[in-house]
Amino acid sequence: MTYNSRLRWGIVGICLTAFIAIAVLSAQIFEHVPHSEDEVAYIFQAKVFAQHRLTVPTPALDDAFWSPFVVDYQGKRFGKYHPGWPLLLSLGVGLGVPWLVNAVLAALTLALIAWLGHSFYCRGGRDAPCYLPVMAAGLGLVTPGFLFLSSSLLSHTASLFWVTLALVGLFYLTAERSVEPVLLTSLTLRHRWAYAALTGLALGATFVTRPFAALGIGSAIGFFLLILIVRGELKWSALLWIALGGLPVAALLPLYWQAVAGSPTFNGYVLVWPYDRIGFGPDIGPYGYTLHNAVFINTRLKFTTLATGLFGWLGWSNLLFLPVPFLAGWAKRQDRPGRQDFPNHQGWTTYRDWPNRWDWLLLSIILGVVVIHNFYWAFGGADGGFPRYYYDALPGMLLLTARGIQISVQFLRQKRIVLPLHWLVIGLVAGFVGYNLVWNLPSLLAAQKGKYNITSAPLEVVEQADLLQPALILMKDVESWSDFAAPFAANSPTLDGPVVYAIDWGPEMTQQLRRQFEERTCWELQGEMLQPCPAQ
Repeated sequence: MTYNSRLRWGIVGICLTAFIAIAVLSAQIFEHVPHSEDEVAYIFQAKVFAQHRLTVPTPALDDAFWSPFVVDYQGKRFGKYHPGWPLLLSLGVGLGVPWLVNAVLAALTLALIAWLGHSFYCRGGRDAPCYLPVMAAGLGLVTPGFLFLSSSLLSHTASLFWVTLALVGLFYLTAERSVEPVLLTSLTLRHRWAYAALTGLALGATFVTRPFAALGIGSAIGFFLLILIVRGELKWSALLWIALGGLPVAALLPLYWQAVAGSPTFNGYVLVWPYDRIGFGPDIGPYGYTLHNAVFINTRLKFTTLATGLFGWLGWSNLLFLPVPFLAGWAKRQDRPGRQDFPNHQGWTTYRDWPNRWDWLLLSIILGVVVIHNFYWAFGGADGGFPRYYYDALPGMLLLTARGIQISVQFLRQKRIVLPLHWLVIGLVAGFVGYNLVWNLPSLLAAQKGKYNITSAPLEVVEQADLLQPALILMKDVESWSDFAAPFAANSPTLDGPVVYAIDWGPEMTQQLRRQFEERTCWELQGEMLQPCPAQ
């Protein structure tokens, strides 16, 4: 078996490990129930789509079936979010395994990131080993934010998959003819229009899933393409094919809002918070939002969170290797004429290739996501130390970090003094990863268990009681959205499932609910104690 065969099987092993780890976390930590208002809204809308509907009628006694990000508008009930992720999630809902969608997408994304690592940086021929793809995929596997978001029911994993797929299409669209034959064939060169359409389709899918992230990343890719066109490396027709692939998919977003709310520019967010809009001004955000807030508060907080939590390493070491390709490029410019280049070791690119066009593209994608989110007031939260709004740029962070480790090892290999210094870099990275796995990740996992006091316990109590169905379960002592999150998500959107969970707001509400669902047996659930409703 050749080196590259073993490396390919290593990548397959990493992807399978990721799938298994995510499946375990989904079951054991998140218990297959939503742990945020966002997830509740996503699973609700996915169930609506699974019923081949866009919305459902607002139910009578709607206060008894309330979740903050599931909104009612003109007699219709729907999730406030964009439809791209709920549409994918509905596939899992139809199979009865919603968690499976993110698990599959996460494993595929790691495979695509490894493929990008090989495509962008490995030029030693098909028989020369190149370890960067394995490093990039391996770093992704042990990134806490990747594991947590992939184990959740949030939209970020789907958006990340589409962004990564767009980069795959972009590589084939723009790759030089000098690329090794295993990656680029004459057939590929003759059908670049298809890869342009694929790039557009993936960006369009990103837009339908997370529009703001798509604008930031799409701007970076568009700038990259314009540079290649001006340099004569690409034809203007490539932009046409990207548009033909992407616009029909992107158009699903305004068409959806037109069908749901009667306006293609409808913003469901303002139905929850009237100030939840893009831009700057005294009426944006709960306290107003200015450019100063954007740069010196919002972005600084996100960047600090990223720098100290990206890979779960110590302190700011998470960004230690990411800038190395660009620092190496600066060092290259200081070379004296006639200085010899470093040898090309084991299929790695040479010193003269630092940074290459793909390094700049990945950096621009990161910057695009950072800049675009200056225009939105919300921090967006962090999962596993990763600021969620920057998650779409993860391919750039993984690949540039793996590239920085590769360059550092390669550089120090040429600088032997007494000890082989490159082993210090390898040991340092291994120590950082070990620290994350042994010290950082277990504490983060413990914090995710029962987040917001949401567990599957209420659902398990009802399931184990083996009630006479159909049944109505009146939830007692509901004080916040989190107390009703898991039961709400378990309901059918049309309230016609075998079990209907409702919030009991008091005696009057109880009587109205019992009259509305008089054909159902009635039960009261208080904590983990389930008992029949008193006789009327």
